Amino acid sequence: MMEPYRARRRPAVRKVAREVVLNVAGLVVVGIILFPIYWALRVAGSSGANVLVQAPDLLPLHWVAANFRTAWHAESGNIATSLLVSVSVVAIGLLIATPAAYGLKRFRSRSGGIVVGTLLLTQMVPSIALSIAFYALFRRLGLLNGYVGLILADSTYAVPLMVVLLRAFLDAVPRELIEAAQVDGANEFRCAWSVVLPVAVPGIITAGMFGFLLAWGDFLFGLTLNSGGTIQPMTLGLYKFIGVYSTEWGPIMATVIIAAVPAALLLAVGQRWVSGGLRAGALKG
Repeated sequence: MMEPYRARRRPAVRKVAREVVLNVAGLVVVGIILFPIYWALRVAGSSGANVLVQAPDLLPLHWVAANFRTAWHAESGNIATSLLVSVSVVAIGLLIATPAAYGLKRFRSRSGGIVVGTLLLTQMVPSIALSIAFYALFRRLGLLNGYVGLILADSTYAVPLMVVLLRAFLDAVPRELIEAAQVDGANEFRCAWSVVLPVAVPGIITAGMFGFLLAWGDFLFGLTLNSGGTIQPMTLGLYKFIGVYSTEWGPIMATVIIAAVPAALLLAVGQRWVSGGLRAGALKG
């Protein structure tokens, strides 16, 4: 009697043990990923001119907000610059990528594959090579140390990626929707505006998120094209706290935490929109 009971119990024990191991492994991985963020927050809340001479305690026994005030006073203008550039890149990218992706979906040809392949190849070009070429070009055009040059430079990476992402999403839109609208008398523009774009909202938001994050974290173009001017992105503004003989790690980490807030909020809101759009599409299907 005991042997059948033990035989039935073994799979259940193995299942529980496997779930426990997977959960523990998942917690370890999440802890490893989140620990740098926690440590940056811990250093930002520590006092002292050079907090890394003596590492702060693991637990926040004494919290100091002076570093955040210093970081905000010094970096608010740079954060505003990064925000303006990132939003502009998203706007330009969507204006270009949306009709381009729709055209690649609707008018399929051999050249379409070549276009997509070329767009993917542009992502493999080292940004340092582009930054040197942009510096020579923008110096002649008078676009150095300004918003326009930085926006155009960041768009060269964001727009091709947004086109590829949107095309991949639009490929999943059923052709029957467009054909039904054409049967009802809708022209090409009407089909794109009233039929395809509402269904493609999750893809548009996803492409916009990637474009924003690419421009938000840009350092090389900001260093090359705006190093000598007052218009500098957030990533370049961190050098204000790096001196010849010392580095103010507290304000640096405070700036990192402050800069992570807009990106985190964007990802949180965008993820909700993407999930909601996918659920709506599934229900409509």
